[in-house]
Amino acid sequence: MFELPFSVSLTRGDTGRPEAAKIVELDRTLAKTQIDGRWWKIESGRTARSEEQDHHWQWVKVLGEQRTNLAYQAIAVQTPDQEVQGAATYFVDSKSRLEEGEGTINLDRIATAPRNRPWLCEPPRFKGVGYCLLLAVVRHSYLLGLGGRVWLTSVPDQKTHDFYLARGFEVIFEDEDGILDFEISASGACAWLAEEGYPI
Repeated sequence: MFELPFSVSLTRGDTGRPEAAKIVELDRTLAKTQIDGRWWKIESGRTARSEEQDHHWQWVKVLGEQRTNLAYQAIAVQTPDQEVQGAATYFVDSKSRLEEGEGTINLDRIATAPRNRPWLCEPPRFKGVGYCLLLAVVRHSYLLGLGGRVWLTSVPDQKTHDFYLARGFEVIFEDEDGILDFEISASGACAWLAEEGYPI
């Protein structure tokens, strides 16, 4: 059973010490108060901010558009100070393109707060936010009987591509503009979950 909230551990960027956090449900109220109009209040220059692929995302609007879709899920990483350190949205009713005939989760959006991106803020506030979010989605897929499979369309950024490849994702499609789709197989997902200590 995928029950929220549940505890995860981040790493403080300044001291390297662990920091307790939780994976929580992301609703429009949380998105309005802790993401939209708040995430991008950082000291990085306007050019650096505008080059980020998610700079224009309006999370309240995104959540509102899908509020009646029962297959749509939204989660966030929240620290004890109530700040949202990252968020992800996904659909639980997709079909695998890596393993034909199998179900999968489609990861629609995933982002860490700009303050946690070392190329924007040095040191970042926290490390491991994206890792925890992605692992949570893979775990949800496994608990739904989908084998842990997750597929996504990545932003065109080599850092992001390397992140997915390091987690065991495989490239399943590339369009003419170089946009890549990734998917993690059931075996890859189970190996990752087992490595993290989840019962398989």
